[in-house]
Amino acid sequence: MKQFFRIWIGFVFGICMAGAAPLQVSALHPLMADLARQVGGERVRVFDMVGEGGNPHRFEPRPADMSKMRDSVLVLAAGKNMESYLGRLRESLAEVTILEVGHTIPSLMVGKDEVYSCCPNHGAGSLDPHWWHSISNMSRAARVVATALAEKDPDGKAIYQANASAYGKRLDELKRWAKSELAKVPRGQRKLVTAHNAFAYFAHEFGFQVIAVAGLNQEQDTAPKELAATIEAVRKSGVSAVFPEEGASKKSLESISKATGAKIASPLIADGNGHGKSSGFESMIRQNVTSITQALAAQ
Repeated sequence: MKQFFRIWIGFVFGICMAGAAPLQVSALHPLMADLARQVGGERVRVFDMVGEGGNPHRFEPRPADMSKMRDSVLVLAAGKNMESYLGRLRESLAEVTILEVGHTIPSLMVGKDEVYSCCPNHGAGSLDPHWWHSISNMSRAARVVATALAEKDPDGKAIYQANASAYGKRLDELKRWAKSELAKVPRGQRKLVTAHNAFAYFAHEFGFQVIAVAGLNQEQDTAPKELAATIEAVRKSGVSAVFPEEGASKKSLESISKATGAKIASPLIADGNGHGKSSGFESMIRQNVTSITQALAAQ
């Protein structure tokens, strides 16, 4: 009889939960949206404010975005000054919890001697906000999100923790794969020449040097003086390949390649703003590692 009662209670509880509305979570960065889905599973409904392929550096909330965030129990930001508008957002969303996911994750600084830095508010000597390029950091962030979701939904705590743990195990496997692939690159070639100065955490985790230059991303209309400086920096680096972002100026790329002899590698994804199969954190890492390995590995 007791066993029947326990089964009946579980059945009723399951029906109630099945009919319960999922938690509404908004994300101010594509990778924070991906993270919320990985950890929250079916218990959350995630709104990606930036959207697939969008640029989180240039995003500013619109009225429709504000409406969705007001109806959310949690708004996820990358943090580390990535979202320059957070102060204003908190004033407008006083009743909504805004979590800077990267707040407790150890920071790196943008080097004072960097050749080029393209992101607003992230110049030389400032906090580097691109913490998600470390796989270990993303695993830690999953636990941060699990804790935040459990605070809003205590009944789902065990599920959030289990999802974060399972995701962490997948990321451990991803990191082992990345290390194995990147080991194919000779130490003298472990230099990432790219326009978006976003890969310091990746470089720190996998033993690379980042050389940030102008002319390899989609946001720049490179002046002749900047292009000349870029060509000189690429020559000095001695690398065999440079890594543009998708949509980079073909004219600038061709000039750099012709003047230096460096080939143009497959694009790197800096902000988790890939399209289709390259969207999401794991796909971003796989595309970037594959691009780097194919371009720089010993033949």
